[in-house]
Amino acid sequence: MPKKMGVNTKADAARARKSAVDTERKEKETREKEDQYWREAEGSKSRAAKKKEEEAEKRAEAAARKAEARRLAEQEEKELEKSMKKVDKKATRVSIPVPKVTEVELRRRREEEQAEAERKAEEAKKRQSRTAAEEEYERMVLVSNTNRDNSIIEARSLDDAIAQMTVVDNLPPDRHPERRLKASFKV
Repeated sequence: MPKKMGVNTKADAARARKSAVDTERKEKETREKEDQYWREAEGSKSRAAKKKEEEAEKRAEAAARKAEARRLAEQEEKELEKSMKKVDKKATRVSIPVPKVTEVELRRRREEEQAEAERKAEEAKKRQSRTAAEEEYERMVLVSNTNRDNSIIEARSLDDAIAQMTVVDNLPPDRHPERRLKASFKV
């Protein structure tokens, strides 16, 4: 009698995969048939209902895309943070020494910060009390009155207005009028 051989594992795995695919296909067909039956039983949908469904699907797809983009962005940020956390060992060994801050420099910095805080407080107080310095007040009040401007032409007839609008012919003669005309067309 010949010796019994073992089971071919690859062939068994292939058969199992094939049977799983077949069962899945059959289940899918039965589901589709059932869905088709219920769709027919439900009747045709109105255009508005179809449109609403399509819009809902579009919104769902857009939300899924946004969520995916957000997830990818967060993942990228995490990767960037990880890469930033990696410390260059050579850089730490040969780092530039930080200059020491003396007590005088600390005191000077504190005084500057206090002066800045006081200045900001004064500005806030001025804004709150709505008072202005003398120079600011003069700048606001001493503005020329443009209601009576001498450049305004006052005339009773068309001839008087044209006579007042005439320009003195002290201008030099135009040497290249064609250039000016060409430039006006370009604009």
